[in-house]
Amino acid sequence: MSKLPYKIHQISSNNKLFRKTFIDEDADVLFMPGCSLSGYDEKIILNIYNYLRGHIKNIGITFSCCYKPSIMIKDYKSFEKYYKNLDETLNTNNVKKVITSCPNCYKSLSENSKNIEVYFLLDAIREFGLDNRLIGYYSDLNIEFAIHDSCAIRGVESIYISARDILKSLGIKYSEFEKNRSSSMCCGAIFTDNENKKKQLEKRCSQTKSDYTICYCETCVKFMINGGKNSIHILDLIFNEEYLNKDKFTQYNKSSINSWINRYKLNNRRKYE
Repeated sequence: MSKLPYKIHQISSNNKLFRKTFIDEDADVLFMPGCSLSGYDEKIILNIYNYLRGHIKNIGITFSCCYKPSIMIKDYKSFEKYYKNLDETLNTNNVKKVITSCPNCYKSLSENSKNIEVYFLLDAIREFGLDNRLIGYYSDLNIEFAIHDSCAIRGVESIYISARDILKSLGIKYSEFEKNRSSSMCCGAIFTDNENKKKQLEKRCSQTKSDYTICYCETCVKFMINGGKNSIHILDLIFNEEYLNKDKFTQYNKSSINSWINRYKLNNRRKYE
């Protein structure tokens, strides 16, 4: 088992170039997209942020990592060291609420920043509502997606409900994995060695007959694709313009370099307004 890729990821993520925060003095809410989604697509993050700004008067954005990978490799000393930077960011800016689009960020902050209200993005979308043009927008789509629940938020019923309510509002046809909701199984990402990753991924993919899966964790999307499934993120259907023409319903794998380039661009925009 090699822990080196995880250590490199954490060292790089903790670099100030990749964990910047943009927040006004009178704001006490932060949007935290997480590493995977930020690395996936720059525009989708900006579209989500603009959506949230339309519903929350004063909101900032942070590109900090939640440092869950350090926990995965049981490097608790590094986790404590890195997480102090995130905790300092939250406390210095008097943040009271964080909206995260990543299940791992949701779990990490919920367990380690007890003084902060942690709110999942899908719950916010269910509360605020979709753009009217998206209601039933995909009802003519002749594809049934199997919805994969992230193991990171196992037992958080509100997120299960929000994910399914949003799909229904969009007009998406979906089915359930054999193991779902609180009994959902990991896509394999939790394992740090390749052999167990592959075994778990194959096991999970075998629990649905559908060739199409839909997730609310970007890491899960990537794993499902590696398992031979066509896979997308629920947020693709709402905030990714590439999917609104209805002729593409699977992501494509981006190189690690491109992911870091996307994260760099997001962190180093001149301003967020």
